[in-house]
Formats: sequence, structure tokens, C-alpha cells
Amino acid sequence: MRKSVYVTALVLTAISLTACGGRKGPDNGSSGTVAETTQAITVDLEKVHQAVKEVYGENYIPSAAYDAQALNDIFGVPEDLYDEFIAEGPMISVHVDTFAAIKAKEGKGEEVEKLLTDYRTRLVEDSMQYPMNISKVQASEVVRHGDYVFFVMLGTASDEALDQGEEAALQSAQEENKKAVDAINAFFEG
Repeated sequence: MRKSVYVTALVLTAISLTACGGRKGPDNGSSGTVAETTQAITVDLEKVHQAVKEVYGENYIPSAAYDAQALNDIFGVPEDLYDEFIAEGPMISVHVDTFAAIKAKEGKGEEVEKLLTDYRTRLVEDSMQYPMNISKVQASEVVRHGDYVFFVMLGTASDEALDQGEEAALQSAQEENKKAVDAINAFFEG
């Protein structure tokens, strides 16, 4: 009986550690956030998209839907790597607000994550931005939960933060972007 209880306790401990496990990479504004959930969860990308839009309300700027060709041309993610996606960017070039939610084909999440991270790196290191958008680009994040991968560059840094300098603007942009990341992560919490 004791042996049975001991084995059961070990199994339950292992299951609970596996079910709640995950990893989160650095969140320093320079390399984005990467979270990977080990459990197999199925989410509706449209519901995630709606939740993110609701967080920002009328301040959700992306309004131009991207098709598969744009997903490949802009983000570098070809059709053979995913089952479905939702991606939007700004209609006006003065804005950079972008949202992408990709359900990668089974086992392809890491590859999609790398492509989105490469895209983010190009934005941060090689693109010319309006001064008001620099902190937003730097605060952008790639978030991964298994085969679900997201690129988030959303929110509006306060005018007060922009007036206080680069560091305050970056902190404000990170706080704004975190709203979307938190909304996404809520779908994967068990």
C-alpha cells in the first residue's frame, strides 16, 4: 500500500510539473519574450485576436489585414510552415503597430518563432523609424506557446513618457505591449 501511494505521488508530481512547465526567455526589450508551453492546448486565433483588440479598444491601430503573400514577404513565413494565421498592420505608414498570430504546422513552432524573431531583429537593428516609433519597435515581442507563435508591436507610449526621454519612452512602450502579451498568455494558462 505504501509503495502504491509513493508511486502515485511521484506520478502526480511529475504530471503537475510537466503540465505547468514552460520557459520564458529574456524580456529586456532587445530580444523580445519567448514563452513556450509544453502542454498541448488548442486555441481559436480569432478569439485571441479579439481579446488583444479589446485590451486596446479604439487605440488598436492595425487595420490592414495581411494575406499569405504578405505574411511571407513581410515576416518571411512561408505557407508550408503554418495551418492558419491572422496578421494585421497599419494602413498609414507613420504607424508601426502590428499583430500576427500564427498556428504553425505540428512541430514547426520553433521554426516560425525563429523567422518572426529574425523579422523583429531586422526592425530593431536595420530599419529607419519615425522617432515616435523607435521605442515601440524596441518593445515588440515574439511570444510562442508550442506551435502557436505571435508577433506583437502594439500600444501607444504616453506623450509624457516620450517627453521624458528614450528610457521612459521604452518603459512605457513595453508596458503597453505587455497588455497584448498578457491577453495572449491568458489563453495558454492551465
